[in-house]
Amino acid sequence: MNTDTLNYAHLYLGLTRQELKRRLELGQIDPQILKAQLDQNSREVKLDALSERWIELKSLDQVDKFLPTE
Repeated sequence: MNTDTLNYAHLYLGLTRQELKRRLELGQIDPQILKAQLDQNSREVKLDALSERWIELKSLDQVDKFLPTE
């Protein structure tokens, strides 16, 4: 697992960096499984953000901001 992954993997697990490193060294956490979980979480977050953006854009299309309302 590269350094960039370790920079935020501890946050995903709710551990300190030192505790994550210790558990990885002891073999309590499989780095390949952790990486797969982080990749899956990343895809879900990106999909959620894209979905929210799409909904936001579609909502703006439904309202004409320049049409005077009375």
